[in-house]
Amino acid sequence: MLHRLTHHLKYLPLAAAIAMAGGCAATSDSAKPNASLTNTYWKLTQLDGAPVAMAPQQEREVRITLTDDGKVTGFTGCNRVMGGYTLAGTALRFTQLAGTRMACPPPLMQLESAVLANLNSVTGYQLDGEKLILLKDGAPVARFESVYL
Repeated sequence: MLHRLTHHLKYLPLAAAIAMAGGCAATSDSAKPNASLTNTYWKLTQLDGAPVAMAPQQEREVRITLTDDGKVTGFTGCNRVMGGYTLAGTALRFTQLAGTRMACPPPLMQLESAVLANLNSVTGYQLDGEKLILLKDGAPVARFESVYL
């Protein structure tokens, strides 16, 4: 009887190791989920490779939100922006962008001009977890991160 018990017990560590390895592989290998391109508040973090931070006199952060019905809204550093977008796979283009016309201090007007120029140049996008990278001919022109409200 003792011999039969030790015979069965010698496989217990092996079974435990297999079970633990299977559990670890499932959790450590799981890819981080991507935020959704649409219906996400995207905060600008980088423009033309340079970090973007809020200026003291800035009303709110630069941001965009794309809706499921082809509309984009946001804030460019000085004014609100609205318009449309077209999407085909990873090809993305902003269309008919328009905004309010409030005057702001020169640094914010420069930021706004750069943001609008970049949005108008976008030809594609890439999602990387909680980050959105806007591309012009495959090269990054703006980076955003998702914000949960």
